[in-house]
Amino acid sequence: MRPILFFLVILILLSSCREEKKSIVHATDYETYLTFQKAASKYSLDDDMTFWIERLQRMPKDEASTRKLAGLHAAKFKATGLVEELKISDSIYHELLKTATTGRVGLFLGLAQNSITQHQFKTAEMYSDSAIAIGERRPTALLVSTDIALELGNCYKAKNILKQFTNQNSFAHRIRQVKVKDQQGDLESAILIMEAAHDRVKGNKDLYCWSLSNLGDMYGHAGRVEDAYNAYLSVLQKDPGYDYALKGIAWIAISNDKNFTEAERIIHTLASRSRMPEAHLMLAEIAELESNPAEKEKHLNRFVSLTDNEGYKTMYAKYLAALYAQDLNQPEKSLVIAEEEISNRPTPQSFDLKAWALLHLGRKKEALAFAQKYVEGRTFEPDAAYHLGMIYRANGFEDEAEKHLEEALKSSFELGPVISREIKKALDTL
Repeated sequence: MRPILFFLVILILLSSCREEKKSIVHATDYETYLTFQKAASKYSLDDDMTFWIERLQRMPKDEASTRKLAGLHAAKFKATGLVEELKISDSIYHELLKTATTGRVGLFLGLAQNSITQHQFKTAEMYSDSAIAIGERRPTALLVSTDIALELGNCYKAKNILKQFTNQNSFAHRIRQVKVKDQQGDLESAILIMEAAHDRVKGNKDLYCWSLSNLGDMYGHAGRVEDAYNAYLSVLQKDPGYDYALKGIAWIAISNDKNFTEAERIIHTLASRSRMPEAHLMLAEIAELESNPAEKEKHLNRFVSLTDNEGYKTMYAKYLAALYAQDLNQPEKSLVIAEEEISNRPTPQSFDLKAWALLHLGRKKEALAFAQKYVEGRTFEPDAAYHLGMIYRANGFEDEAEKHLEEALKSSFELGPVISREIKKALDTL
């Protein structure tokens, strides 16, 4: 029996090794997209802006041209990552509101969308409410209101708004159903709804790429990494300049394949095309996995310099709070950011940031009480489960710690290899 048992153990170990080493990312699949001349699409946007600016010079009071220009500045932010473009867009909308007697709903919705992009959700809610109060374009205004409710963690309000729509099979309605299901922790249903939504827009290039790249993210969160990879490739086939899909592939190279050289190559290419602070987070993750603390510190400091300032801070608050708490050993700064985020966005995820900061300030009992009251059982995010596990562990509650850490480990692809390694180390001590 012993030789047979030994043989079976060896087979299991070999099978496990083969499964662990399976690579998904292959450079030949996307090489052409790394060399794609993204600048061409940017110049097209600049040409559009030049056209409307010249038109305004000829007709300074042409409101339609001014509105168009505001939208183009918001679009340019998406292309470049420069928050100044959103500020210009906002200022144009505000100037128009001073004199506009018609079309005010569109102006408020434009401001609401810009505020959502900047993660200023309570400001966005104010603009959305102003649009709804006017009564025009009510369905569009209600959809924006739904988005804001979901960002603020008000799933009940979002569901009630969605019930008001007669066509619940439209693309716009379905993608909001996806967000509701995701917040409720029902990822499987969320994927099915998003797949149905994607099927409706295959003839629309922009919506095709947006929906399929989001599906790629969802597949990854569900552990369907190969499906995620194929989704990103399909997006790139449709739009070779869709860099978000390449970023998804870079994450697969890091988190699944552990192919750090290839991941770095993709990330550096993306960062050269537009302002991309998160590139430094990914490069810092690689540096830690390669046991290069100096390189890790360099990238973390670069990320902070790009984001911890007016204009970008609210968009990257989650990452800044986590970095200050642990990696940069400045938990007092983490607590300040967490408090600001709670004020702006009082969701379980924001409360989780505060609990994590309290733990690293040495206030472990306070962290536990706060997490139990505002986080536990209120969110399905894996980083919150990780934090809960570590907070329980610090307070000596091993069973609860193990439960939450095991739950977090199910999302090891999403959390990444660094946090997954920390979770395994913590579990080994219980």
